[in-house]
Amino acid sequence: MVVNVIIRTLISLFAVGIVVMLFFPIIYELAYNVPTWDNMPDKVLANRDNLYSVFLLVPLIAIGGIVLWAYLSATRKDTEDY
Repeated sequence: MVVNVIIRTLISLFAVGIVVMLFFPIIYELAYNVPTWDNMPDKVLANRDNLYSVFLLVPLIAIGGIVLWAYLSATRKDTEDY
């Protein structure tokens, strides 16, 4: 069972890496290389930067969830142990 958890964890981490590699260039382009941002007030630009920072934290939260799931499923006891 532990081998199954390790394989699923590695596949999940690989999937998070692929999603990051696919979508972060798109998010960067939308956040900084769109000409619409040139005429925006400073508060809107600050909100854009804060939202971009939040998107940078999403993979870390996902990796934390994957590691937590792997730990909990690897240390789970059978129902016979209760």
